[in-house]
Amino acid sequence: MTGPSFSRRRLLSAATAAAAGLALSACAGRKEGEYAQVSGQVPDKFARRERVVLWSAFTAHNAEVLQTIIDGFNASQQDIYCEIQLFPGYPALDSKLAASFAVAQVPDLVTLSDVNWNRYYLAEALEPLSGYFDAGFRPDAYHPTFLAEGTIRNEIFWLPWARSTPLFYYNKEIFAGAGLPDRGPKTFTELREWGQQLKGYKHKGAPIRMRAYTGKDDWYFQGSSWAFGGAYSDGMTPMLESEQTVAALEFDRAFIHDDKMAYLTSDVNADFAAGVTATICNSTGALTSLLKAATFEIGAAFLPEQDQPGVPTGGSGLAIMRNAAKERKQATWELVKYLAGTGAPEWSLNTGYLPVTTSSLNSPKIKERNAKSPQYQVAQDQLSRARQADVMRRYVNETISEMLIVLQKVYSANADPAETLREAMRNLDPAVQRVMPKYHRLVAP
Repeated sequence: MTGPSFSRRRLLSAATAAAAGLALSACAGRKEGEYAQVSGQVPDKFARRERVVLWSAFTAHNAEVLQTIIDGFNASQQDIYCEIQLFPGYPALDSKLAASFAVAQVPDLVTLSDVNWNRYYLAEALEPLSGYFDAGFRPDAYHPTFLAEGTIRNEIFWLPWARSTPLFYYNKEIFAGAGLPDRGPKTFTELREWGQQLKGYKHKGAPIRMRAYTGKDDWYFQGSSWAFGGAYSDGMTPMLESEQTVAALEFDRAFIHDDKMAYLTSDVNADFAAGVTATICNSTGALTSLLKAATFEIGAAFLPEQDQPGVPTGGSGLAIMRNAAKERKQATWELVKYLAGTGAPEWSLNTGYLPVTTSSLNSPKIKERNAKSPQYQVAQDQLSRARQADVMRRYVNETISEMLIVLQKVYSANADPAETLREAMRNLDPAVQRVMPKYHRLVAP
């Protein structure tokens, strides 16, 4: 990766931080109900209903699945019409939502990622939801692990929807041909040893490597930092420079540059499906598409440990905007109830995201699918090891973009992990100091 690319990433980071700052400043002083609803189009047959606008970051197949679910909601009753407005991914949605506060026009329900919803909480832009539940729809409708991640100081602000963890995927044909066990490696050390065993092995006449890395998402490194005993932070105390976090990044550097059995690619899924790499780490949400794309049998396993497990949760959830009018929020809650009951099993079944509700976990169709394709059950079982991202990654927006720079430098340019992480922390310190006061006022126990 060249210098100009790093500079561009820094500019993107600054732009995203500015958008987050806009959201924080624009929300200040606004009272409940003062934001207008974003514009859109309502079909004539729904013109007399209460309109609810859902902003979604899902694309392609997942967008189609969500639209089918929302069509079902619109057909299930006669009082509310839900309109989906789509954005090409979380950054695009995040930028538009931040800008919408400046003009006091917001959607009603938003799919916010596991790391950007916290900033809107700090901006006091999210509706507290605990008081909406009743005897007919209780918080225990949701998986407790995921529900807890959207709860701050005993108040619920963010509800589970498209939740996931990374899985370790492996090509069973390659493993069998190379004499490797039909399972995932128990530790990162074992993964590296298997990489040595794979050296020189050719699959369909072409040499392959053990693992393909992505430089587009630091989510996976968040997990491996835990596995080595490190972290991004302990509370809001940074730990990027700790010996253990450096060791996790040094493992990746050595696997790529010393062993030459791993590499950086722009599309891990395509490489895996093509048999270029023996293994990848990717989201449980990618499982359905991988199974369709691969011409070989895919193995799925827990992520490797080292000193301890390192499994991060990810994906997105649903938040209601606090400054929407009261009648809009009540109508939105009716949509939330539908999504939790009828919609959630259909969503999980057709996308591969983890079941997040009781209705999903008890769905006969999902149980049947898991029995037929046990990779899905592996994803559910691994949830017992999972935990949410470190505080600094969730509340200091610049952390992710800075860590992407770190990974690109180490993975592509063989940079020194310790020095690269030290530089990242120097760059991040002003942002940490900026967020610290509000974090301690609104979040810290």
